Amino acid sequence: MSHRIIRILEKKLSKKTWDNWFTTLEIKEITGDKVIFKVGNLFVKDWLQSRYGKVIHRAIHEALGKDLNFEIIYESPSKEVFEANEYKGPLVKKKPLILSELNPEYTFENFVVGTENKALFEVAQEICRKPGKFNPFFIYGGVGLGKTHLLQAIAHRILELFPEKKVLYITSEQFMNDMVDSIKRGSIRDFRFQYRKKADVLLIDDVQFLIGKEGTQRELFHTINELHDAGKQIVICSDRTPDELNGFPDRLISRFQMGMVMEILPPSRETRYEIAKRLAKRESVDLSDDVAMELASKIDGNLRRLRGAIIKLIIQSSMYKEEIDLSFARQIIGSFQTDSSRVRPLTDVDRLLKAVEKVMGVTPEEIKGTSRTKNVVKARQLFIYILKQEYGKSVQEIAQVIGKKHSTVIHSVKQIGNSVLKDNKYIKGLISEISNTVTTDFAAS
Repeated sequence: MSHRIIRILEKKLSKKTWDNWFTTLEIKEITGDKVIFKVGNLFVKDWLQSRYGKVIHRAIHEALGKDLNFEIIYESPSKEVFEANEYKGPLVKKKPLILSELNPEYTFENFVVGTENKALFEVAQEICRKPGKFNPFFIYGGVGLGKTHLLQAIAHRILELFPEKKVLYITSEQFMNDMVDSIKRGSIRDFRFQYRKKADVLLIDDVQFLIGKEGTQRELFHTINELHDAGKQIVICSDRTPDELNGFPDRLISRFQMGMVMEILPPSRETRYEIAKRLAKRESVDLSDDVAMELASKIDGNLRRLRGAIIKLIIQSSMYKEEIDLSFARQIIGSFQTDSSRVRPLTDVDRLLKAVEKVMGVTPEEIKGTSRTKNVVKARQLFIYILKQEYGKSVQEIAQVIGKKHSTVIHSVKQIGNSVLKDNKYIKGLISEISNTVTTDFAAS
């Protein structure tokens, strides 16, 4: 019976539609009143239910002679199985290359755009309309600012506009693991076929994970080259600029830079206010304006923390039967900040400046000034590096703090980063001493 449903369904659809959306669909169970299908991708699950419900119902009726409801469930795919056949070229996966577990909520419609990221958002949308126009597209920025959301939104939109395209979203760790597994199986040709030939769009998240992984870097370089030469779109996300990817070869960095490089900036308070309202509404809660503004004012930058605070507000409100008013919100937000032991709030710039002055004898005025003496330059570079790496400040923010060009900030981070990478104990000791001084001598009251 189950095979008959699938055969009828295939006959009702065009080959392109079947190949793009239905080849991973399987029947898990047929009960007295329902047919339960399963797929290995959340986006495909939602897409099939919303776009092809009627044709699935008709196929069930024709196969079984009665009207049954149906349900499509998501089941995490098991390890990929390769199928050898008479074709002597690269092996082909049983499953078509479409996507890797996109979050249905990560769409352009759910991305709240403030003026600070308007240009970035417009470029991202333009790439979807004209894949290959800005290639590669490199997005960088601090933790929790929405890079993964934007990357997956691009994948969703390209699939909507060009359903025939094979879009692959993957983390750099997954890329590395796929490569290593293929080498162990003796099937590196399969791996290269999937990434270089079969994919029309490649989106790679957290590329900084590949720092120090030279073999994977080489494979990525050749993959990007081949996709770029074929006019296929590449989008890459990182927590730092291409120049700050210490340990990456210059030729790979230059590939990242040959298209469009843009920073995703921390959302302004006004944008965080809109995000807070939107996140709460998604949980069927209407936040009052004063509560939303309190959240936006007290939780700075990292959107994961903002979402965590809202979820905690909702849960505590339900547990204690309390209305989410300003007084209740202030209690919860305060406890949220205290409980977040793994997320360190941004240290005040002035306290860091004082710590650098105490350790290195260089005043804040000298750090912000034009002096090029060796000790001042080193203190300035360390100050910039700590702001960027430990406190997640963006290049633009640091440039504004010290009154320098973006290139000065990037160069400083790269210089100190290279010293850290080479295990320079003097530099690592200074970083540790400055950070400890902030904590012990200039801690926030």
